[in-house]
Amino acid sequence: MKKIIISSNRILKNIKQTIVLKINLIFVINLSLFFLVLNKPILAEINSNELPTCIVVTHCVNEKWQVEDLDNAFQKAENFISESPRTKIIERSNNYIHAEATTRWMHYIDDLEVKALKESSSIQIRSESRVGIGDNGVNKKRVNNLVKKMNLKSINR
Repeated sequence: MKKIIISSNRILKNIKQTIVLKINLIFVINLSLFFLVLNKPILAEINSNELPTCIVVTHCVNEKWQVEDLDNAFQKAENFISESPRTKIIERSNNYIHAEATTRWMHYIDDLEVKALKESSSIQIRSESRVGIGDNGVNKKRVNNLVKKMNLKSINR
């Protein structure tokens, strides 16, 4: 009789462990799917006037810069971006550039966008991490580096 009780206790313990493992597996799968859906970048529409504002400001930078020659400044931005290490232009139109920049350390992909705004004769630059809440200043450095190379004057920071 004792063996039967010990056996049934082991069976119950195994069943409980199996249930816990299945629940954990379902949780991990759902969490992974959530992050896959959430990981889609919020990019500008090519026909909209400005780039989207930053939702999570700890990993996003969005700045507008006054320029004298808009076409020349936009071409310079494209040249600097295409020459930047670990950066690949994904989409380009006559007033919009979307590039993916891979971070040096963790190899995360960040989105870099540049938009020429004819109405205000300005260039808008937006850099945002796709994952995480912080970026250790990588996006700010990326935008500052581009601005420095282009010698731009700030409208708003």
